[in-house]
Amino acid sequence: MNEIEDNIQPSALSTEPKPKIAFIDDEKRILRSMKLLFRKSHDVFITTDPNEYIDYIKNNHVHVAVSDQRMPERVGVDILREVKEVSPSTMRILLTGYADLNAIIGSINDGEIYRYLTKPCKSEELQSVVGRATEIALTYNPDENADQIDSSDNKQTLLVIDENDELIEQIRKQFSNSYKVLHATSLETAYDYLANYDIGVCITDINVAGENIAPIIFTLKQDAPHLVVLVQTQFQDASLLIDLINKGQVYRCLPKPMRASLLEISVNRAFRHHSNLKASPDLVKRHEVEHDPENDIRIDLSNRVRSFIGKLRKRFSL
Repeated sequence: MNEIEDNIQPSALSTEPKPKIAFIDDEKRILRSMKLLFRKSHDVFITTDPNEYIDYIKNNHVHVAVSDQRMPERVGVDILREVKEVSPSTMRILLTGYADLNAIIGSINDGEIYRYLTKPCKSEELQSVVGRATEIALTYNPDENADQIDSSDNKQTLLVIDENDELIEQIRKQFSNSYKVLHATSLETAYDYLANYDIGVCITDINVAGENIAPIIFTLKQDAPHLVVLVQTQFQDASLLIDLINKGQVYRCLPKPMRASLLEISVNRAFRHHSNLKASPDLVKRHEVEHDPENDIRIDLSNRVRSFIGKLRKRFSL
């Protein structure tokens, strides 16, 4: 047993058990702080041992798992990937003081984390994120959210937003038999498609026609939570990647140039995820985006594009 473990059991006077939260960090001081911060609201488990951490989550119904990234034995991304395997319903949060590009991409592609928080993180922010993650976990019933398959005869629609003719030709050859493929080389064309077609999956570069498309992704995910977004680019900006997790809940980050095999797996899984989101309101909550009140200020769109957003909101509110 880890020497610092001091789990807080629900009070004998409590009528309901507290939700469980598990923290792992290589710094005992931080773990003690986490225990003190959450002991009133949660049944808290703390450890520095990755094996003990995974065993606890495997044998207990843990609602939220929080892991530091840089630790001596294993990195947080790998730990949360295993958490996902042994307990898919557990909400996963990565907490780190280092903006590691590989770790961020890994947390998207492998861990499918709920939030990526950077140290030092204010207690109020951490409590808010953990509180919302706990609410979502408490309402999520995995037995009611089995994988859904679209049994309709109509092809699902894939939208590609990119200026690269070779890429769109590759995608058309690879997916036209399975999906309806639409191609947009501008943001206005993309919104036109999004407003008038039931788009399931969107593949987009982070820059289109010289514009950073990230704020558009943030807005899209707020208005169209069932849309699954795959971003492909040569990533250099760690802060942008973190925003793509927290504010965009992007499904996968794909490198350029894309291998056909990786693209095939990613797109097919994305459509399966889209079908699951449409079938399950609870699952949509698990992938909700962080609200950014400044987002509308940063997006300078024409009136025509704004009208498309209005149509989109109406369609998804039905």
